[in-house]
Amino acid sequence: MKLKLITAAVLLSSTVSVSAEEYQWFSDLELSNTDVNGQSIDSVSLSGTYFFDKKQALGPYNEFEYINKVSNVSAGYTNVETGEYYLANVEGELFVNNVLLGLGFSDDKFDNNPTQFSLGYLFNDDFLVRVDATDPEEGDTVYEISAAYNHQINDTDYLGFTLSTDDDTDVVSLSSKYFTHLGGENYFTADFTYIDTDLDNFWKLGGSYYFSKATSVFASVADNDLYEIGAKHFFNENVALYGSFTSQDEDGIDAETYTVGLSAQF
Repeated sequence: MKLKLITAAVLLSSTVSVSAEEYQWFSDLELSNTDVNGQSIDSVSLSGTYFFDKKQALGPYNEFEYINKVSNVSAGYTNVETGEYYLANVEGELFVNNVLLGLGFSDDKFDNNPTQFSLGYLFNDDFLVRVDATDPEEGDTVYEISAAYNHQINDTDYLGFTLSTDDDTDVVSLSSKYFTHLGGENYFTADFTYIDTDLDNFWKLGGSYYFSKATSVFASVADNDLYEIGAKHFFNENVALYGSFTSQDEDGIDAETYTVGLSAQF
């Protein structure tokens, strides 16, 4: 009897490991239209990230661990109104043992070409401290210090926190994300962000519900009368289509944004 139980456990463990989806390359193509006080603005963006080791999904195809520990390179390009404005960036993160080294470059139509540097230390799999510096071509370098902590509840569920501030503590932000497996193929996430500045403060609350590993709906609300709803569906383990609607009506700004995007991950 014991032999049968051990054999069943081994087979179950093998099945779980085989069925867990793993990815190394992620890309997104996104189109959006924004109407601001009657003026229509179109934009298109393309982004991609390559990880030097596989990342395992937590169930849903687009949910992964709270703190990334895998070296990677990424690039992105956004074009607004067919060249009226553009933004391009490329960056990379390298983990050498527990040390994080990062470097990034960006460029836009107005020749703003800041360079980003990152230095961090991974105390363990659940605690990362880092300093990110943005060095513009003109002006002073801006430093951001942050600490990310993950409380792992079980094999899938977690509660993560990130606290960050600039070097003058003029801007302090706290963000958090909760991920849980509800049973079967149903999952839920909740996220919260609070930003405090010398002039004002800002908060945002959002969440996602997964009907399955492939299909989800999401929504968020913020204190500046900003609302968002959307949905995402994977046609298979690699390709997904998503769309969202965002609305804001505050201080004379009436803006609505429609977004549709295509994701691919392998």
